[in-house]
Amino acid sequence: MNLKLTFFVFFVLIGSTAVEAQIPNMDSLRTALPTATGKDRLSILNELSTYLREIEQQEAFDYALEAEKLAQDLSDKSGEAIAKENIGWIYYRRGKWQKTFDYSKEAYYLAIEGNDLKAAARVLNSMGALYFEQRNYPLSLQQFKKAFELSEEANDIYTMIRSLNNIAFNYIRMDKLDSAKYYVTKAISTNEHAGSPYLLSFSNRLRGDIYFKNNQLDSAEIIFAKAIENGKIQGLENFTASVLNLLGKTYLADNKPEQALQVIEEGMEISNRLGIYEQLAISHQLLSEYYFLRGDYKKAYENQSKFISLNDSLVTKSGSDRLALMQGMFKDDLEQSELELLLAQNETQAIALENNKRIILLVSIGSILIFFLVVWLLYLNRNIKRYNKNLILRKQQIRIQNADLEAKSIQLEEINQTKNKLFSILGHDLKGPVGQVKSVVDLLTDGHLDQEEFDILIQNLKKDVDSVYFTLNNTLKWSLTQMEGFNLQKVNFNLAILVNSTLSLIEPQLKEKSIEIDDTSLLTDIEVFADRDLIEVVIRNILNNAIKFSKAGDVIKISAELENDMIVWCVKDRGIGMKDEQIKKLLSSEYVISDSKRGTQMEKGSGLGLQICKEFTRRNGGELSITSREGEGTKVCVRIPASRILINN
Repeated sequence: MNLKLTFFVFFVLIGSTAVEAQIPNMDSLRTALPTATGKDRLSILNELSTYLREIEQQEAFDYALEAEKLAQDLSDKSGEAIAKENIGWIYYRRGKWQKTFDYSKEAYYLAIEGNDLKAAARVLNSMGALYFEQRNYPLSLQQFKKAFELSEEANDIYTMIRSLNNIAFNYIRMDKLDSAKYYVTKAISTNEHAGSPYLLSFSNRLRGDIYFKNNQLDSAEIIFAKAIENGKIQGLENFTASVLNLLGKTYLADNKPEQALQVIEEGMEISNRLGIYEQLAISHQLLSEYYFLRGDYKKAYENQSKFISLNDSLVTKSGSDRLALMQGMFKDDLEQSELELLLAQNETQAIALENNKRIILLVSIGSILIFFLVVWLLYLNRNIKRYNKNLILRKQQIRIQNADLEAKSIQLEEINQTKNKLFSILGHDLKGPVGQVKSVVDLLTDGHLDQEEFDILIQNLKKDVDSVYFTLNNTLKWSLTQMEGFNLQKVNFNLAILVNSTLSLIEPQLKEKSIEIDDTSLLTDIEVFADRDLIEVVIRNILNNAIKFSKAGDVIKISAELENDMIVWCVKDRGIGMKDEQIKKLLSSEYVISDSKRGTQMEKGSGLGLQICKEFTRRNGGELSITSREGEGTKVCVRIPASRILINN
């Protein structure tokens, strides 16, 4: 499921204080509102905002803002907590996640101060979804479980069901299907007393996910169909569109293409009409699979192209929003640390002032009572030593906090510099090629190019597009590894097969420069244990660099051998070589995104390739080494763990 849709589901689940079966009459609430005052008006405003925020967003937002101000005037913390939670949710629906975080945090503190466990549980569901957005699944799960505990203590059965569904969905994303099944079953059992049709529909949709992942396709089809039927009855078109795609995917996996086509097209019509671009992208991807199975490769290609276009834009926006949310939460942590520091300093000053007052008072009394003066002076001396000791400890704590704040500030600056450099690379490397493609397309559509001229230009355009794709693939792969929650997927695989597959992809580049590959030293039976996707990126970048800096007619030598429990795979070219200073900089422990040199035929690069190779190799327990001389060529070697089977043999 697309990540954006995932969080639409989360926030629909957490967005109501009561179930659909017991939604109050909106007309009655609107009629009562003009004459209502005080806490009665606050209650009506919060109810209207809660139940309208999925239907009439702007109207719900206006009610929530009025409720927030009225609650502040009445000093009603519970009412203000509900109003802020509604405002935060509406900001989420508008894509402003940082505001969602800010309002949710304030709502939680108010709910705790007002001892309103129901409101606190609602907010915790929101916070869990935000951590899920960062792919911090353990912390997300912690928020959902805490929300369940609070709602159970408050006997809020509806929030209990929503929390159970969210916990199950989290476990599905973590591929812990037994745990997911347990919480879905518990949600359904709890819902027997609540009677919420929507929450039951979503529980069934989660059961379908579990059946699908366990390859129980017949059961998944039955459950998804039931969820779709319930969704249509309740008029939940967003929910229905997502489950239609899931059912279509299940039919394709179960070799039922015609049934798949029917539900996919139905889901596409809903998504297109409502502007649900995440589901629209999924529909195009599923249609591409269907037409490929039917042998209609033209339509398969058309739908795949539409999917790639939609998905790329969605991934780009999701990554940007996620980075903004992470920076906002990091900034909040810094501000909280600064607040704690100021409180500690104020407390220290208050203690010192109190001591001074006591000393003045005791000295005044001591002028009358000499005997008691001596006793009190001894007592004060002991107290002063104790307070001084405390002051020294607090000073040390403040020094540690200052050092921590400084380290965090440096870390944030480094993050910003890396982000700016990446954006600069993408802007520089994408703008030129995309502009050339646009220019040629404009000339073609305006009739200024004939077919022969277009055939000549298309070869150059292909080089530009290949360069753009290579840069984007590098950047996206690297970005994914930087996200919290990213895990390596290590498997045993044949290194020679992966190398030969990569050589097939770059065959046009080899032919263009008449470069020969000498792979006689590449053993064919070498198995490695690593993340195949990351190692494929490493191989592609190293071979691409070797071709880029080789002269026409050169020979690139590829070798691989077993050293103890490591595989050493090397690529040696006869290109322009590098200086020792450049090699030392590239292999340093820090990220160095430098300006890329042009190749022997002025080929462009992003400066990110070798840095990605270095990190991906180290993440897999390996090491990257470079030996080179200017004008004589470069040898790049990658040491990665061999498979246990190969070592034992």
